[in-house]
Amino acid sequence: MKRFTWWLIPLLAVIAIGVGSTCAYAQLDWHGSFSGDYRLRLQDEGKFSYAGQRFTLQPEARLGPARFTGEFGLELQGWPEVKDVSGLSADESIFPWNLEAREAYLEIYDFPLDRMDFRVGRQLIPWGAGDLVSPTDNINPQDLADFKDFGRRLGSDALQFTWYPGLVTVTAVVVPVFTPARLPAGWKDLFLTTELAGLSEDKIKVNLPAAALRESAFGVKLAGRIGGYDLSLSYLDGRYDLPEAKEVRGKVEQITNPMNPLENLILDEVSLFFPRRRILGLDFAGELSSVGVWAEATVFFPEKVTRVERIEMPDMSGMPVPLPGEITRETVVLDKPYTKYLVGADYTFPDGTYFNLQFVHGFPHERGAQELEDYFLFALEKTILNGRVKIVPLAGLLAVQDFDAVSKNYAVVLAPEVSWFPVDGAELTLGVDWIEAAGDSLFSRFRRDDEVYLKFKYSF
Repeated sequence: MKRFTWWLIPLLAVIAIGVGSTCAYAQLDWHGSFSGDYRLRLQDEGKFSYAGQRFTLQPEARLGPARFTGEFGLELQGWPEVKDVSGLSADESIFPWNLEAREAYLEIYDFPLDRMDFRVGRQLIPWGAGDLVSPTDNINPQDLADFKDFGRRLGSDALQFTWYPGLVTVTAVVVPVFTPARLPAGWKDLFLTTELAGLSEDKIKVNLPAAALRESAFGVKLAGRIGGYDLSLSYLDGRYDLPEAKEVRGKVEQITNPMNPLENLILDEVSLFFPRRRILGLDFAGELSSVGVWAEATVFFPEKVTRVERIEMPDMSGMPVPLPGEITRETVVLDKPYTKYLVGADYTFPDGTYFNLQFVHGFPHERGAQELEDYFLFALEKTILNGRVKIVPLAGLLAVQDFDAVSKNYAVVLAPEVSWFPVDGAELTLGVDWIEAAGDSLFSRFRRDDEVYLKFKYSF
């Protein structure tokens, strides 16, 4: 967390002067929101799993054929982070906060060519047609700090060219420097195997790609409209935003079972890296007889990843069958292409009831054909009292690992809620997150995280 120190005062003064000068020449608009989120666990002695507020500002300035857009968030954590005696006198421990720039970019129209727009800076660049989850949406790294908040992404520092030559829109994106996904607390238990998750963080080495031109990501998309449907074809060359274990080191200090000399294996270190992959995507969206429909199919071509395990062995001279001082094992964990896809539909009934259903094969955190699971995402909404109250009696997902044994391999997440809009711009929401699961899927690990939550938001 960051502390408000004296040097920020002149910096804010300079920003204020700059904004004031800009207002004299450009049209400056401000939008934003203030929101809060309080979550109480139902199975953990009534402990809060989250409590905090967020203040978001979205400035936009226009001057001629150019525009600046930004989104800045100030997060105020709802409880102190006092870890020792010194924290009782530290502002950042008593009132922890964090400032984030999610977007901040300049866009110039008809530059460098006619019918071409140029955008540079930190941007959110969503590709694909999916609702909340999209296999084609891979430019921006995932923001998994709150894993239950599907679809959140971090902004990427990128250059984007959008060309409008005619019936087809051509978009080219370059991301010069790699940014990994933001992971939640306890991420080791979620994304590493049981053996690796037991290592302390000081034994886990993370190797980021070099900040060099050869590591830049590149993507291109062709988009158009045919027969009332929006279609796009895209290609992206970059890296996965979640790490993979490449090298594992361990040792066996004593052999107690000659038939299984690795029985007492102790892991010492794991090295993580971010594999490269190429992605080819196709998606469409439109309307069929008053029903909104969309679909995506995305093929991933990963680089071959071979995990190397180097195991130091004790003195084997007294054993019937001597073994080398070090055993090396290699396992291919990522190699062949695999496909993710989704199909979705939504419909608004004559009485205003809205229903949304989406089938997804492969969530964003999954890779490799053997890891892909099937998901059904659904939502039913009804607005009453002239739009002042919104009831969501049914919302959530069903995850299935194996359709041949569904009862032993599934996860159900239900999140019914009621929202009240007492005045324009204000929203209060009361809801429940309930999880039931069997098996070892990722969502199964949240089976004891049932929550009741209260949220508020004011937009201006």
